[in-house]
Amino acid sequence: MVQEFIEVEDVGTFRLVAEQSPFVIRKDPYLFAQYFSSMIFINVANLEEREVKRLFDLLRGKMIVVKSLVKAQSISDFLEKIGETKASK
Repeated sequence: MVQEFIEVEDVGTFRLVAEQSPFVIRKDPYLFAQYFSSMIFINVANLEEREVKRLFDLLRGKMIVVKSLVKAQSISDFLEKIGETKASK
């Protein structure tokens, strides 16, 4: 279970971690890569456009784009919260 979130600014450092991670989570403007019990992240809004493109090209096969996040204690809790979200739309 992740216990620490560590921000890096250097694309090379993030790339080293991301290559060791089985997948990279993208929730704009952040990219997350888990390394043991730490989650390493980078804010792509702070990078140059060419760096972002290069990083996305490199990680294309590992990237999971997150549409939304739901915090739940159990599957039934999750289903209730999803039902509430859909009912309010």
